[in-house]
Amino acid sequence: MTVAANPVRNVSLWLTGLIIVLGAVASWGGIFLPGLYRDSQYMVAQAVGQDVVTLFIVVPALAVTLFYVRRGSSRATLAWIGLLGYMLYTYTTFPFGAAFNPFFLIYVALFSLSIAAMITALSSLDIAVWRARFDSTTPIRSVAIFLFFISLMVTALWLPEVIRYLMTGNLPASMVQADIPTNFVYVMDLGVVVPLAVVTGVLLWRKQPWGFVLSGLVLVKALTMGLALLMMIWYTVRVGLPLEVPPLVMSVLVTAGSLCFSIWFLRHCRQ
Repeated sequence: MTVAANPVRNVSLWLTGLIIVLGAVASWGGIFLPGLYRDSQYMVAQAVGQDVVTLFIVVPALAVTLFYVRRGSSRATLAWIGLLGYMLYTYTTFPFGAAFNPFFLIYVALFSLSIAAMITALSSLDIAVWRARFDSTTPIRSVAIFLFFISLMVTALWLPEVIRYLMTGNLPASMVQADIPTNFVYVMDLGVVVPLAVVTGVLLWRKQPWGFVLSGLVLVKALTMGLALLMMIWYTVRVGLPLEVPPLVMSVLVTAGSLCFSIWFLRHCRQ
């Protein structure tokens, strides 16, 4: 049975439908249209690896959650917002980080739609009721600690590269290999992911309603992005580039942890 109409949420659901269609087109093109990406071999391998996760995992998952969100599922709502977080992250990096190509306007549309869908999805929530949707045995502090762990892992991966550059003047090897003027991933991870994970962990520790909602967002986004990172690494190795051990270790830890904590956390959510 569907829940009562919520005009703002309905807008977000329609926007999500557009994201599903355009996300499928964009990721399909990246995988199956030779020459679409005009970047370095390293960047192309990473883009295709992420496209595989987007097309075969995230887009179908968005479609499934959309069905259950319409039926009023709280768990599906948290997963839906987390998947929107993945799409927003991904299609912020593509239009800003990828070399100009024929799909540029699709990337821009996905960037814009993801922002609008995220804003309307979050603003449609009756945030005051979300604390009551989790039972008394919810692993609040365990999840909060894991969110702090995510922020620590991401910081430990990227911040030393920046510090080494400041001390030696040598560009990070990842930037040299990718042949890029600056690393947009530093901006997204250190400027968005790390602060969001920390703030969410604090809010959850204090049992604030936004802490529960944002924890679902961060956990699902971390899970899907972790899968994307693993696929990126796999594709770079496939084309003969050296294996990067630190990103591999972080990706395995974050992906496995996010999977376990997502299941554990969402199991305690009613409805």
